[in-house]
Amino acid sequence: MPSENLFSHTFAQTIWRILPHPSRDLWAVELRDPVERLASWALLDPVSGGVKWMEAPAATDWWTSLVAFGEEHIYLHNYRFPDVPEPTDLLGVSVTDGQLQWVLPGWIFVRPLANTPVLIAARKQAGGVGYHRVDVESGLPLESVGEAEVNSIDESKFRTPRRYEPHDAYFDTLANFLHKTAGISAPIAIDYLEVEPYVVFSYYLYEKEKVAQRLLIVHRDRTVVYQASLGEAREGMGRDTMLWHGGRLVCLRGTHEFFSLKLTK
Repeated sequence: MPSENLFSHTFAQTIWRILPHPSRDLWAVELRDPVERLASWALLDPVSGGVKWMEAPAATDWWTSLVAFGEEHIYLHNYRFPDVPEPTDLLGVSVTDGQLQWVLPGWIFVRPLANTPVLIAARKQAGGVGYHRVDVESGLPLESVGEAEVNSIDESKFRTPRRYEPHDAYFDTLANFLHKTAGISAPIAIDYLEVEPYVVFSYYLYEKEKVAQRLLIVHRDRTVVYQASLGEAREGMGRDTMLWHGGRLVCLRGTHEFFSLKLTK
């Protein structure tokens, strides 16, 4: 795999969550500084090789979380009552510069509407929950929508691997494949993702009473095309440490490094 397909960036803060832009090779990154209890967000462009911006927009705090990435906005949820694990407000942040564009108090993000300048949001009301379209430029609620539109399939989602542990079906099959293909023995968990014509594994091993995480990419002809370490001396196994969108595989290496590969056929 050509080295020019590699991109990585290390942040001083802990990477909490990553989401891809729906149609461009841009990535929103949620960052947290647990010592200072500060949250911020960054926009990464692997093609140009840099951070477009890193901001803590107005109206955000430690409890604010990244929820979705639209064409021109990144969407955040505020939690006004930290003791209650439910979002209370929806925020729209500009993809261009990371600045707050609008706040919609009392509403939460449901899903985007592909190829339209609107999203669907929800709020509690008498008798249940109401769903409305929301204009993404102004943040203003529009007409209400029914359950059919709310529940329609969203085909823009990124892909994440499935985790297999020793008690799961197919774990032994995958472990045997790793052993025969790359000489890997005794994995304690395997994250598995098919990205034609590749099969991607993120697997965990015990090393010196700690957990190590490794990446392995195999071509469908069983040729090993890439191997890398994703973490050493971990206390346990991570979740959501690998995802794929638009031909790019993104991994977390440790807790601070955004690491990616552009997978070409």
